[in-house]
Amino acid sequence: MLAPPIRTIPHFTPDAPAPHYLSDLQARRRPENAAPADLSTAERESINQQLADPHTVTVQVGYASRDFITDATSGWAVLEHPAVLVCGDPIDTFRELLGPMEKLILSDSPLVVAAPAIARDVLATLEVNTIRQTMRLLAVICDDAGRNTVAAACHAMIIDRSDRQSGYLGPEHLGHCERWISTATSSHVIVAAETKQESL
Repeated sequence: MLAPPIRTIPHFTPDAPAPHYLSDLQARRRPENAAPADLSTAERESINQQLADPHTVTVQVGYASRDFITDATSGWAVLEHPAVLVCGDPIDTFRELLGPMEKLILSDSPLVVAAPAIARDVLATLEVNTIRQTMRLLAVICDDAGRNTVAAACHAMIIDRSDRQSGYLGPEHLGHCERWISTATSSHVIVAAETKQESL
């Protein structure tokens, strides 16, 4: 009567190895077999030409963390053909991003998240996924005017928390662009050629 009840733990064996957990320091180290991410000289020249193009859309807000930098030489965070999630209100939980991220990771598509604010633990999770190269991500924190500009350039809906949490959002509900470039102080949206023609 005084002994604890016998409880069977499913799928447990006494000789099973202990689970391995990453420390925060380990999580913020790039994998040893990580592919080099720096741009070539030709790629930097191409980007500089695009930045000078009057059709390039610029918003005065940079990346939310230096961990999103993909080219150490220039200090740029560059994503090719990303989906763009424009949020109408602050992101408080990582659950709000799970729906689109799970779908995009299967297709190896990058994701830009533009929001008025991002909770510190959510931003940290995005940073670690970028560092560990689980997914190509970029977060920017911008005001109403900046989000409206991005949404118009990328043909994106501005999505509120209830829709983000619903789980039904897919790539077709997000915006898209040819290339996204962020520096510490500004972000630049390279639009598709047909979009340029529409604006002429």
